[in-house]
Amino acid sequence: MIQNRKLKLTLLTLLPGILFWLAWPPRDLFFLSFIALVPLLLLEKQTNGKRGGGWLMYASLLFWNFTISWWVFYAEYDEGGLLSALIITGFMMLANAWLMYIPWWAYRKARDIFGNGKALLVLATLWLSYEYLHLNWQITWPWFTLGNIFAKHNFVVQWYEITGALGGSVWVLMANISIFTALQKEKWTKWIKPALIIVVPMLISIPFLIIHTLDYSLDADKRFNQPETLLVQPNINPHKKFEEGLEVVNLKKMLTMVQSEVTANTRYIVMPETAVVEYIDEDNPTRFESIRLLQAFTKSHPQVHIITGASTYNWYDSGEEMSPTARESNGQYYESYNTAMEINPKGDLDLYHKNKLVPGAEKMPYPEVSNFLSFLALDLGGISGSLGRDLEPKIFNAGDNPDVAPLICYESVFPEYVAQFTRKGAEILLVITNDGWWRDTDGYKQHMYYASLRAIENRREVLRSANTGITCRIDKVGNIQERTEWWESTVLKVWPKNYEELTFYTKYGDYIGRLGSFIGIFFLIGMLVKSTTLPKKE
Repeated sequence: MIQNRKLKLTLLTLLPGILFWLAWPPRDLFFLSFIALVPLLLLEKQTNGKRGGGWLMYASLLFWNFTISWWVFYAEYDEGGLLSALIITGFMMLANAWLMYIPWWAYRKARDIFGNGKALLVLATLWLSYEYLHLNWQITWPWFTLGNIFAKHNFVVQWYEITGALGGSVWVLMANISIFTALQKEKWTKWIKPALIIVVPMLISIPFLIIHTLDYSLDADKRFNQPETLLVQPNINPHKKFEEGLEVVNLKKMLTMVQSEVTANTRYIVMPETAVVEYIDEDNPTRFESIRLLQAFTKSHPQVHIITGASTYNWYDSGEEMSPTARESNGQYYESYNTAMEINPKGDLDLYHKNKLVPGAEKMPYPEVSNFLSFLALDLGGISGSLGRDLEPKIFNAGDNPDVAPLICYESVFPEYVAQFTRKGAEILLVITNDGWWRDTDGYKQHMYYASLRAIENRREVLRSANTGITCRIDKVGNIQERTEWWESTVLKVWPKNYEELTFYTKYGDYIGRLGSFIGIFFLIGMLVKSTTLPKKE
């Protein structure tokens, strides 16, 4: 036992961040997540009612933020410099740690009102509320969803097709709470419950894994029904691709790359986020050379549909109601978008505008009241500022080919939003992204691994086309079948399988988050009512 109190408190403060860092993708020690919150619970027990205890818990959560997401620093550093990066990254981590602290603050208060048992339920339900909030409000940062921990070792969470990633969050919370409770008892039987909580979900995963792996293997001879798809990873420096004079040069590079790979069997060519750098007027797209090049390519290969990212805009008609993100130029108003674009063999365009925009980069949250601050947005090339968005998911229908979901980068982190594409008929999930902002760090790896969870939740194959990062095909079990490496310029040829069945999770979405939030709010109301009747401490 550690006798020095300061040393003990320091270790308890730092251990959650260290354990989660070791458990989180791309590292392999996922099982450490089952004990990673125990030091924080012990820290709360040691400091409850003592001066500075709350600050120590906040410091622990802040350190956890740093260990998992320190890499976001580079997105601003390479554009705005050291001071700007430190301020913006620091503010983001401080704010998220504050949100994470709210369930723990409530837990501290609930112990005095309900006792330790119910207080732990308060903690668990409010933590689920915190995760669910990050999936649904406009200051979104769902990177810390505890269920994401198992993304690299997805064989243990095949039951996500029923619960989604929030089911994994419940698993981690229950395991930590159960182990913490066991530590308070003396009998050896105290460890039976924690062991069961940890082991049983793994055992439950086995039949799901067997069924879908077998199903997948039986499909092996159906390759002729699978659309040959070219996934382009051009490996263009994201900080230089928007420079004047390079607008068409980079697109020509990508078309040259696929020209040598395209065959009579090719059905899809997928290019990454903002592969079309020219700022495209949606009302008159053919006046841009990039669009004419893409149309010419599909006309010369009439079996091919090109899906690519682009920066686009459209003008408002006089008197037309405008959104809070409308921009003005010479007395006219327009809307700017981060867009997924499909060009069919006839040269027609179909567009989807990214819905889940990155706070602080692609939008100011709640632009109805904050749009005047849009000048503060991170400058990430042509997709900065407060952008417009589509309010609903959209499917690209390519005739006799499978219908595909055009997910743009950050959107692939949102389980229920991805499920909406599947409910609309998506048979294959496409992710077009640019993960080069964070250099060769954990960021782009985590982003890729999270996509494997979307494959399991929906039982759909996922195809990723990254400007740089990892371009890959993920099967419906969540396994990465083919992939590129970081900073590799290549075209990946894949034959994805398309599926139509809807999973339980696809149908019902984040019901765990909704239920947890309801119970959490119920507890908060109970705490408020009961606190007014408790005698005041002398």
